[in-house]
This record gives sequence, C-alpha cells and structure tokens, in this order.
Amino acid sequence: MQSTLLQALTPKVLLIDDQNLAAELVEGMLYGQEDIELKHLTDPLKAVETALAFNPSVILVDLVMPTISGFDVLHALRSCSSTVHVPTILLSSEDKPELKAKGFSAGANDYLVKWPDKQELIARVRYHSNAYSALLQRDHTFQSLQKSQEELLLKTHELAESQAALFQAQKIEAIGKLTGGVAHDFNNVLQIISSNLQLLKIENPGNEKMQHRISAALEGVKRGALLASQLLAFGRRQPLQPGAVDIGALLRGAHELLRRSLSASVTIETEIDEHLWPALVDGNRLENVILNLAINARDAMQGQGHLRIEAKNFIHDDVEIRKRFDLDFGEYVQISVSDTGPGMSEEVKSRAFEPFFTTKEYGEGTGLGLSMAYGFAKQSRGHIDIDSRVGHGTMVRLYLPRAVERSTDAAIPQSNDGADAHANPAATILVVEDEEAIRAATAEILRKSGYRTFEAAHAQEALDLLLAGTRIDLLFSDVIMPGPLRSTELAKRATELQPHIKVLFASGFVDERLLANGTLPPGVMLLGKPYSKEDLVAKVQEMLSTDRTAVRS
Repeated sequence: MQSTLLQALTPKVLLIDDQNLAAELVEGMLYGQEDIELKHLTDPLKAVETALAFNPSVILVDLVMPTISGFDVLHALRSCSSTVHVPTILLSSEDKPELKAKGFSAGANDYLVKWPDKQELIARVRYHSNAYSALLQRDHTFQSLQKSQEELLLKTHELAESQAALFQAQKIEAIGKLTGGVAHDFNNVLQIISSNLQLLKIENPGNEKMQHRISAALEGVKRGALLASQLLAFGRRQPLQPGAVDIGALLRGAHELLRRSLSASVTIETEIDEHLWPALVDGNRLENVILNLAINARDAMQGQGHLRIEAKNFIHDDVEIRKRFDLDFGEYVQISVSDTGPGMSEEVKSRAFEPFFTTKEYGEGTGLGLSMAYGFAKQSRGHIDIDSRVGHGTMVRLYLPRAVERSTDAAIPQSNDGADAHANPAATILVVEDEEAIRAATAEILRKSGYRTFEAAHAQEALDLLLAGTRIDLLFSDVIMPGPLRSTELAKRATELQPHIKVLFASGFVDERLLANGTLPPGVMLLGKPYSKEDLVAKVQEMLSTDRTAVRS
C-alpha cells in the first residue's frame, strides 16, 4: 500500500460484507475504540479499488457473498502489489478446518467464526495492524538504506566537487538574501530622506542657498539608490520585464557603445550564429550586463588586448552540466565574453560573483559588476559561469532561455519628461504604507501636485475604507506590509469593489509577492523606492490617463 508510516500506525478496518447487519455488529464491537476507523463495502467486486483509496491496516472479508466468494476477494487482494501484504481476516459462520486451511493457503492472515467476542475482535485488529505497521517500517527502512547505498556509490567519485559547488551556491544564496534585505531597508530609509528633501524644495522656492544644498543631498540619495539597485540585482530582486529579444540585433547595436566605452587599444570581435534563437530576457538589463562584462575585460587587460563576444544556440541535455550549473534542461542562447587578460586563479574565480569582491585597486571599482550579472542570469532563469586560468585569459558565459514567440529588438525605455502632473487634479489616491514617515511625505507630495489623498497604515485599513464606499481612482500601495492581508490580495479586492481603480505598487525590492517565475507578471506596475517626486507624479498621471488595470484576477 502507498502509505505513510503514521497512517499505517492508525488502525483502519475495511469490512467487505454484503449484509449491512454485519457492519452494525462490527461497529458495535468497536464502539469506544476512538482510534480505530471502520469502512463498510457491500460490493466485493470493488474490493481492490476501495482498499487502494481507503488504505486500511486490516481487511475483514465475509466468506460467503452472492457475487463472488471471500476466497475470490482474497485472491484479488493478493494479486495486487499494493494490497498483497495488507492483513486480511476471513469471516465465516462455519468453523470447519478445511475452510480455514483453504483460507490460509490462499493468503489469509486469520480466520474468525461469526461472531467473536468483542475483546477478541479488538485484540486481533490491533495485533494485525501493529504487525502491518512493523512490516511497513521494515520495508521503508530497507528501501531507504538501499537507496542511500546506491546514491553513495554513484556519487563518491564526484563528492568533493559537489560539496564545493554546494558550499559556493549556499554562500552566494545567503549573501544574496542578506544584500536583498539590506537593500530593501536602505531604500526605505532613502525614501524617507528623499521625500522630505523634495518637500523642502517645494516649500522653499526662493531660497537659492537651500535649493542648492537640497539638490546636493538629493544627488547623494541617487548614488545610494544606485548602490541599492546593484545589490538588488545580485539578490535577484530587481523588477524585470522579459520579452522575446533578438540577441544578434542587440549585440550589433551595442557594438558602437562598446567601442566608445573601451580603450582604442582594445579590439572587439563579434561572432553571431546565423540562425540564432531569440532569448526570453529583459533587453535593457542584458545590454547593461554585456557592457559591465566588457568593461571588466578591458580592466583585466589593462586597456589593451582583444575582446571577443560570441552568441550561439545551446541545447542543454547534459546531466553533469545540470549538476554543476543548476540549470534546467532545455534550449538556451549562450553569450560568451572572452578577453586576453591574465586570467584568474581558482581562489579568485570562486569568489568572483560575491558582491564587493574585487581585485582592482581601491577606488577603481565597486566589485558589483559580476554579482549583478549573476543575479540577472539567475532571475532570468538562466545561468552564468566563468572559465579562466592564470595566463590564459577569461571567458564569461551567459545562458539565457530561448523565447518561443517572435523576437523584437531590445526595448528602449521611454522618458516621462514633460508629463503633466496636474492633468487630472480631481483624482483621489489612496496611499497604503506602513512606514509613517514615507506615507505622510508621499501623500503630501501628491496633495501638492493637485490630487486628493487618503492614507492607510496597512492593507486591512485600506480595504475597510474601500468597503465603506469611498471612491478611489488609484491605489498606491507598498508591497511588503505587516498584517494578514497581503498587498496583492488588497489590490485584487480593490479592483473587484471598484472596477475603475488603477493599482500601482511601490517597493524597495521585488519579492515573491509580485514575482511570477522571477519576473513581474503582465499588467503589474511597480515604482521602485526611492522614487522622486517627478517619477511618482509622472507614473500616477500615466496610469490615470489610460484604461489599463494593473491587477487582474
């Protein structure tokens, strides 16, 4: 039987008898035995089917029934691999030795003459249930031991390599979680600073000295936000908008950018497979990754050497590669960036993807370029690896999943400059944010931009306001908030209550509440923290001026 040990330890009795009176008698004898569960089956032809579904620890079978006999039922149970070992007790009104012998020969575990004493029936049920439990435990232990031995023999020769890879993956994962959490909290702090600075700037338009100092402080906020975004990229918490991207067109378009960004002493060679597949990826983010890899290669070559970028199709069906890379089988686009630099030692290579790790001199790099590429690859459901030896240069290979839809050129971000913040001054916005300082400053900025606002400290408070009938044109909600009601559930309820409502999320990072397969679902709009007044108002106006609904059921 397919059963857990816990289930097997609980007595479950299946009675197969065409007479309902038999069930009443057995039920009466088992009365008071609260841990024993009884099920009655009147159709013996369904014995195996019912046993598979009920998972009994003991089966009681009447010997004489109108359709088939108890011997036939016993034969059917013993012919099924899942019920062959379930203890079966034959019930008969005849106390004949030849019937008992035939029953035991057919595989019965016991034989009872109708009707035994109550205590005897209970004792036999418990005895056979415990025996069956012991059998299951023995088989389970044996199978586990056998499986462990087979796996041990299979993996002994690769144990050291697997342990090293596991340790590195766990370390990178732990660092990613830590940096993602720190970046989230850091972004919230930056949002408080940024919002209040922007309010000061609005409220003091004629104070040139103050305006200058506020602008300088806001530049510092931008630098902090850039650092946080790099940490989020490594932690796989950056918002991605993947689509089918023509990688060949992207790399050809990036050639001129690379030529301008690299030294004139660095020659660039690009080789693209003639029948290259499109990749399912965020084109803008990929272009940044390629640029970072190229700049790393330039620095490794100290400004002179040869940079080669290659793109080709890659079909992954190798078990060993899957073990090493943690990459699902499938079709991928492989992008390789190789240089003629000095290469890396094994120690450096093992730490290359760690954030802030760098071999450059102080002030020459942040150590976040490769970690950002690592996070991007993993969040895109791909992989990145390094092939390097001292004295033989370095090759970084990026694997991106193939897109099945028609490819497009990498998306070009559209500017929001010039958006009219006052085009819809009558709109009402509900700001939902558990950080009081952020909530108050955000609502104040929106009010100064001509909007009516309501505030809520958590999702339930916002829902109560919606349930009260307050018309809201746009719900602006933080993603991560305390309380049992999640922000995504609030958004769904809001659109059900007020179908016209638009939903805009804000977060210091993107987590599992919004991510679908590592990316933002279609229709979900997200404003990353820290956001500026201009970004906030432009996004609000953009959403209020369209019929697009951000959350769909």
